[in-house]
Amino acid sequence: METVKKMESTIGGRWRGVSLFYSDYEKWKKYLSPPVERFCETFDSTDLSTRLLDPGKFTCPGASYAFGYGEGIKQDMVRKFVDEKGYSSKYAENLINETPHCTDQLKAIGIDLDKQPDVLIAKLQPEQIMKLIDIYQKVLEKAFTCELTSVISLCANIAIKTTQTNDLTISFGCEDARTAGNLSRDRLFAGLPYTLATTMMKEF
Repeated sequence: METVKKMESTIGGRWRGVSLFYSDYEKWKKYLSPPVERFCETFDSTDLSTRLLDPGKFTCPGASYAFGYGEGIKQDMVRKFVDEKGYSSKYAENLINETPHCTDQLKAIGIDLDKQPDVLIAKLQPEQIMKLIDIYQKVLEKAFTCELTSVISLCANIAIKTTQTNDLTISFGCEDARTAGNLSRDRLFAGLPYTLATTMMKEF
């Protein structure tokens, strides 16, 4: 896609198209991949294939919650944050409630399908993030602001938050995402709505 090529030549990185399906994904079933534990595994740079994921098969509680399968697991997540991170129960519960997530169950997630995606996601170096924000500010004529969290990162605070806010998002990842997504120490995740990326790339 022209927008993706422009993003990669102008900013750098490998931008992957993510399509979120609440229904009508039958056309793409031939790309259905074996179940994976985490959404972030898809961004391990060793596998750049076109894929269709079933979010109902994720075993990562954060990914399940982000994509609408959080019924009955919120208290388990609270206990995990209390036990592993030392958060208070109240803060852990508030953090989970405020984390971007689907209110309806997502039925499928497409990666690099031959269609206009909802979101573009890349693993970028700080200098590339600077270039991205510079173009963002020039085109939109406003400063980029963000909230950062160290939990439920790529699934909730990039993929879902980007679509819900229709805005640029960045994340340092969480422990799982940095490991499973093979995010090297000099890179961050960045997400951009495809329509906004197209607007930003018009002059390039």
